[in-house]
Parts: sequence; structure tokens; C-alpha cells
Amino acid sequence: MKVSQVTESFNLDNVVPFFQPIMDLTTNQVWRYECLARLITLGEHPFIPTEFLYLVDRQESRSQLTETIFNRSAQYFRERDIPWNINISLADMQDEGIHRFLSTQAQGYPNPQRVALEVTAQNVLADTDTFETFSLLCKKLGLSLFVDNLEPDIEQVEHLLELPISAVKVSGPVLADLAKNEKAQSIIKTLCEQGRHKNIDLVAQHLESEEQLNLLKHLNVRYAQGFYFSQPKAQAH
Repeated sequence: MKVSQVTESFNLDNVVPFFQPIMDLTTNQVWRYECLARLITLGEHPFIPTEFLYLVDRQESRSQLTETIFNRSAQYFRERDIPWNINISLADMQDEGIHRFLSTQAQGYPNPQRVALEVTAQNVLADTDTFETFSLLCKKLGLSLFVDNLEPDIEQVEHLLELPISAVKVSGPVLADLAKNEKAQSIIKTLCEQGRHKNIDLVAQHLESEEQLNLLKHLNVRYAQGFYFSQPKAQAH
């Protein structure tokens, strides 16, 4: 069943967060969860954002999608003492309505320091001024910022590490090629070292094998997520 066949029944009420753990490799414990949007249709498997975002765009409801995922994630973790992340877009960072929404949510939420917003490196670099302005709001509200899908180009890495962020997440393709790419390994090591000095964590994404896990530990990467640990699920465990 294709998403195009469910356009008539599409509703943001059917979009829910699925939770994927980000693991601490030194303790083998969950460090935090990433909350990922999924469209649930009657009797069907969950659809990922690339399969339904055009429906959101058709309704011009991207900001409402962000608010929906934030609200449902916040409610789920409200009484659970564990940090969690959601993804936001460049448009969200530019949207004063989202700014007001986050301000309201953070003021009424227990320990907003548990909450992190993930922005892709591409969007950060596309408009650094907007990101830095948005970061001031997040600092005021106690929210953390993660840079997602980082490609370890050394100039970009050095630039991003100067920004007010709490973590960077290395893109999946980098990890897939890491065992054969000594230059990337060297950059990852440097990123870990610089990150420790700046109190910026490094997260490897799309971990799928024990071989990759052992390599990450060898490179002193502390945090990782991927199918090796768990697929995104409707319940956090």
C-alpha cells in the first residue's frame, strides 16, 4: 500500500513518535532517545517521513507536525527521567510561531534540560545567523541543540564546533565506510578530542554490526545508535 493511497484519510492525529535509543558504549545503557515521526494507518506498517512529508507539505502543516511530535514526545517522557530529542527544520528555526510554542512548552515542562533539538548540518551551515539566533532562545529555555548528519569535512567540523551545541551526530554513510577510510577515522578521533575540550558529545549513527561497534570503541566514540541496538519502536524500553 503506497502513501498516495491514504491521502484522503491523512491526518496529523495519525502521526506519532517512535523511539530509538542512543546508547552509551561505555556502559551499554540508554543515554537518551531520538523521537522519530511515523505515520500510522489502519492495518499498515508505519511510514517514515520521506514517505509522507509531501502530504504534510500539501496541507502546509510542517510547523504543526513539529508541534505534534514535540507534544507527544514530551507527554510520553514527562514522568520518565530520561533525555530525548526531536528533529527540527530550518523553517522551524525561522518560525516565530515555533519559537512561541517552544517557550510555552519549556516553561511548563519538568526539567527542559532533558530535551534536545536536532538540526541537520546542512541547515546549520545554510543559515548560520538563524541558527545562532535560535540557539540564544534555546539557551534561555534550557534546551540543547544537536547537529545531525555531519559529514566529517575538517573545515565544517571546526566551524560547527565553535557553535553553541551539545552534540554532533556523524552521518550513516560515514560509519558504513569507516573501516576502510583511514582519513575519516583520523577525523573522528580529532572530533572526539576537540569535542571533549568543548563539552560537545559525538554520536555515531546507523550502527549495524559488531565490527562497527568495536571500531567506534577503538576510536573512543562514546555514543551510537542504530539497528544493531534497536529499530525505532512505539514504546521506549
